[in-house]
Amino acid sequence: MASRRPSISRRLLLAMILCMPLLLGLTAVAIDSAYHSSLIKAEENRLKAQFFSLLGAVEWDENEGLSTDDRLKEPRFWQFRSGLYADIRGRDGTLLWQSLSADTLQLPTGANTTDSGQEQLGSAEIDGQPFLFYRYQAVWETDSGRDIPLVFSIYSETRSLLNEQAQFRRQLATWLGLVALLSVLLVAIIQYWGLKPLRKLAKDLHRLETGDSDQLSDDYPIELEAITGNLNQLIQKERRQRERYRNTLGDLAHSLKTPLAVLKNERLDESQRSEHIQRMDNIIKYQLRRAVSSGSQQLRRKTPLKPLLNSLKNTLLKVHHGRTINFEIALNDDAAVAIDEQDLLELFGNLLDNACKACQQSVVIHGHRTSHGLVISIEDDGRGLDPNELEVLMDRGRRGDQYAQGQGLGLAIVRDIADSCNITLLFKRRPQGGSCIQLSFPQLKTQL
Repeated sequence: MASRRPSISRRLLLAMILCMPLLLGLTAVAIDSAYHSSLIKAEENRLKAQFFSLLGAVEWDENEGLSTDDRLKEPRFWQFRSGLYADIRGRDGTLLWQSLSADTLQLPTGANTTDSGQEQLGSAEIDGQPFLFYRYQAVWETDSGRDIPLVFSIYSETRSLLNEQAQFRRQLATWLGLVALLSVLLVAIIQYWGLKPLRKLAKDLHRLETGDSDQLSDDYPIELEAITGNLNQLIQKERRQRERYRNTLGDLAHSLKTPLAVLKNERLDESQRSEHIQRMDNIIKYQLRRAVSSGSQQLRRKTPLKPLLNSLKNTLLKVHHGRTINFEIALNDDAAVAIDEQDLLELFGNLLDNACKACQQSVVIHGHRTSHGLVISIEDDGRGLDPNELEVLMDRGRRGDQYAQGQGLGLAIVRDIADSCNITLLFKRRPQGGSCIQLSFPQLKTQL
């Protein structure tokens, strides 16, 4: 027994569950990286602000050297081990001033600083703790006009930044977890709602299998209309095919009744017996061809009309070789319909044979396209049809000519093929004399 395969909804939900961690993980990495960069940037801006504050509070005395006054308002510079430290050194690394907060600490010398007027940002380790630093080399001009190069360094402990980032990561994980749960729930709801038409289609197909319904409903979304439409066409085609088999069997039995009775009850010579046997053979061939006609062909490839009509033309000219018939086919080379070739041969063969019998000299076939499809007209220059005869002519076993040949089945077969293939037939008289038969082939929505 084959194992049950997962449904589409389960596959989609499983794919969502598998992809969600990766997607949210990449999102978390991007957000965390951006947040970390913003923290570092903000801290660097604060260090620059501290540098300008320190620069504004420094004074130079020729005797006492560097000193700061009360203008250095940042209290953490005066608090022991506050995490914010500063020093000022000469170009050779000689310490000239250091904040009280860095007392007993060995700050980096900064001997490899950049040239005068340039700043340097980076990280360092002081007393085993990570720090960010901002360093700037300036040239101090004394009152005596002497230029003294000074290197200002500001250090800020990053432990608070790391704590803040850790807290942000916890919050980010919490919110992204909630987003993941809500996303899975939302996807499940959307899948259930979005796949509802497919579940309805499965139920309708089951109803068709059990005989509770004869076709699919037409209230499906646009995306499923082509599928359900083609399924309904197949169902109708199969139903018409069954009906065609039943009609053919009945017609065959009815058509064979008379020749069988003649063969059974009358004394016939050999030529008469052969004539009735041939007649029965013709009837059987007619009915078998009609029984296997494919009906609606909306899922078949198109059949070119001009080669098919040329073939019929050559055949009919041989059949009616005793007469001079001007047979004209005025069709574009690309004229084609999505109907089985055998059905078209049966359809046009009967109509053209009748036209050849009825015409005096001319049979013309021409076509044109409309907004609804392709229209083919068959015209002859015979005596024309009486409109009152049309319904009678379409009955089985009734003939519309006075010739000896034929069983009166041709137009009935034409009608059955036209009905099964959704072809509209129109019989009318020509103003200049003769008959015109119009066949309107519908424009199909889905053709291969």
